[in-house]
Amino acid sequence: MLAERWEVSRDGLTWTFPLRRNVKFHNGKVMTSEDVVASLNRWRRVSPRAEMMAKVKDVVATDKHTVVFRLSAPLATLPFILSREGNQPVIHPKEIIDNAPVNKLSAYVGTGPYRLGEWIPDRHIILERFPDYAARTDTRGGMAGKKVAYLDRIVFRSIPESEVRLAGLRTGEFDGVQPLPQEYLKELKGIAGVQPLIVKFDMKPTVYFSMEGPTKDVKLRKAIRAALNMDDIMLSATGDPNFYDLNPDQLWFRSQGLWSDRGKDVYNQNNPALAKKLAAEAGYKGEPLRFLASATQFHHRRPAVMIHEQLKAAGFNVILDLRDWPTVSQMQRDAKKWDFTYTRTVLTVPSEVELVTSMGFTSPETSKVIETISVETDVEKLRAAVETFKQDVIVEQVPWITMGDMFALGGLRTHVRGLQPIYTHPLWNVWIDK
Repeated sequence: MLAERWEVSRDGLTWTFPLRRNVKFHNGKVMTSEDVVASLNRWRRVSPRAEMMAKVKDVVATDKHTVVFRLSAPLATLPFILSREGNQPVIHPKEIIDNAPVNKLSAYVGTGPYRLGEWIPDRHIILERFPDYAARTDTRGGMAGKKVAYLDRIVFRSIPESEVRLAGLRTGEFDGVQPLPQEYLKELKGIAGVQPLIVKFDMKPTVYFSMEGPTKDVKLRKAIRAALNMDDIMLSATGDPNFYDLNPDQLWFRSQGLWSDRGKDVYNQNNPALAKKLAAEAGYKGEPLRFLASATQFHHRRPAVMIHEQLKAAGFNVILDLRDWPTVSQMQRDAKKWDFTYTRTVLTVPSEVELVTSMGFTSPETSKVIETISVETDVEKLRAAVETFKQDVIVEQVPWITMGDMFALGGLRTHVRGLQPIYTHPLWNVWIDK
């Protein structure tokens, strides 16, 4: 959003980004290339995702409005890395970056349509309209294009209880709530002045396997996969068959360009007898298997309980370890503390297939396709590499199991206009019609 465009040298080793002019930070300073370079170099030092830019030798400002990346090897995914909101390569003023310790900034000063007003952790975040925002003129679409700040103020409140979120929507205390359990749909339709918000691109319920204990044996991972009844798991996750899709593709939603039915023969097997056979071949003799999941999120707890029940019925000695989500996310960093764990995933760009390695799994086949994706610009060659990855890694090595595609439910007061029913729910171009 801050670059006009980019240009790539013929050898793929130099990327040039001319910056937009007269873009102001929330403190009034005009952004220049020195701010961009300082911010990106700090990101490369401290971000847990900095490895994505391991091929970047340096980032330099060649003039006040131009930033150049010099690479040691081609990196076709560089624009995705820079634009993916989950990576957070946010641009701040150089003076804030220069004086910042590793784990904290003295202030959060960006360039977007809303600026930070107040942040009280676990309570609320308040954003205020930034009157000097420099909007693009492109047609809006998803996270890109023209952004207009129609609202004077946006308040995000952290409300863990679903019933409290629904009650606040009903009374008008809240203009919108997200997420809600999918079984609330009928009730939402009956509330005057409220409309349901259904997002058909949300998350994939996912089980990751530890490579530190008994599940490092691929036969045991295949045994667990064979036991699962995905229909029951997805129904427990959503409470409504209209809110999920039984999808054999372990990476992509059906609406995504790289979707295929690769892996359909091993998806939704619901075969306890095969599970027991494979477990015996793995030498499994009833040892405890630790299953880590969140107790505090309905779309984690309920499917985790169903998976636990199915595996116990198939002869696995599963110990379900339910904890609050912050504890779970902390424990997931140490694969010696669990044998498999429940979370939810979503991939939006090809380079994100490396998420299968985020909890310790690795293999030569995985490294090969990640390298191919990082350099390949031919769409058909990229598609072929991803298909090979699905078969050789996802099907044969089972680093994770995705249960299906989950759709999300939220609710809006009918005076809210312009909200896109997409995964991230950006609130620019949204207004209140009263």
